[in-house]
Amino acid sequence: MDDTEAIRRLIALYAQLLDSKRFAEWGELFTPDASFAFWGRAIHGRDEIVREIGGMQPPAPGKHVVLQPVIDLDDAEHARAWTDLSAFATTKRGIEIATIGRYHDRLVKQGGRWRIAARALVMAGEEPPPGFDPSPPR
Repeated sequence: MDDTEAIRRLIALYAQLLDSKRFAEWGELFTPDASFAFWGRAIHGRDEIVREIGGMQPPAPGKHVVLQPVIDLDDAEHARAWTDLSAFATTKRGIEIATIGRYHDRLVKQGGRWRIAARALVMAGEEPPPGFDPSPPR
């Protein structure tokens, strides 16, 4: 599998493992010192990401839908990706859109495996936080 395909797989597994509440496996998608910025806050470290993001998952089934990512390979061990997403939640009224936005990722290859080193969830209409690139024009 080439690097671009491995990154696509990483991004797809993020959504599938999170929705399946397989938090231990999901946490392995991040580097040990990863950061995650969302809703004006940032959390740091794999353990905190699993505890905070995993703890936000509702008991009712939900679904994160990720679209085709735009991937830039910076070198053999570093990449950036931008992935549009929608999250759906089960409510008393049925399935509803919970949020829409874009993941801005900095990725690293460690031990032959791509992992998320830094992720920012940018809601529709917001600007990415400092340190995260807007989507590339190419």
